[in-house]
Amino acid sequence: MNKIGILGCGWIGIPLSNLLIKKGYSIKGTATSTEKAQSLLKLGIKSYCYYINNKNSLNSDFFKSIDVLVITIPFVKKNKKLNNLEKLINKLVKIIENESIKHVIYLSSISVYDSLNGVIDESIECKPKSYSGIQTLKIENLILKGNFISTIIRLGGLIGRKRHPIHSLTGNLYYNGGELINLIHQDDVLEIILKIIENKNTEDFIFNAVAPFHPSKKDYYSMIASKMDILPPKYIKTKNIKKIINSKKILEKYNFTFKRKDLLP
Repeated sequence: MNKIGILGCGWIGIPLSNLLIKKGYSIKGTATSTEKAQSLLKLGIKSYCYYINNKNSLNSDFFKSIDVLVITIPFVKKNKKLNNLEKLINKLVKIIENESIKHVIYLSSISVYDSLNGVIDESIECKPKSYSGIQTLKIENLILKGNFISTIIRLGGLIGRKRHPIHSLTGNLYYNGGELINLIHQDDVLEIILKIIENKNTEDFIFNAVAPFHPSKKDYYSMIASKMDILPPKYIKTKNIKKIINSKKILEKYNFTFKRKDLLP
């Protein structure tokens, strides 16, 4: 189980590749352009050009001779709809089955819980109402039906390495100050994926991955803005939704401890 394919070498995929290479794994990775693929080669990643909406990419040699496939591609993006998404995912599943890939790790999103309130764990039935939540749940279900071991990781909002919501919020009007944050640092995402790969799951799992730190967005973003010496958002009072995504299951399964609970960038 030492050959890992990373479908989508971007903000998560590249540092994950670096971490796994240091651990002795052989890594294949994909990029959406020849230039990006060439840059991956310099990092020790056997690289391939791949674009989900390109029919030729679905037959790529990337999928051959790998044990674990990590899917980091954000198939569903805000305000951007991918045509024939279900058909494309079904084709991807079929290729995984044909290549006898043993284990698939899909980086999903807590957007599948968008209509829920309270403390949320993986046992609660998802009833998303947003386009992104509905499509993300559909992708999860298609992958889970595949003839291979699947691990679904429902990630909270991602921060770390120059990526943080405060950069788009500073000085602007913000309507959700009373809501609670459900974020996770990039460092912890990488460690969780490594733990899953090392433990070699023999059955399907769905895990939430959100740091156990849930102040109000107003308190949190005001604190981050102060530390960065930038303007905090301007808050408008709205109905407060107290949603907390519980990640206890993954902590217990892998004896995992979040290293970046403070959620500083």
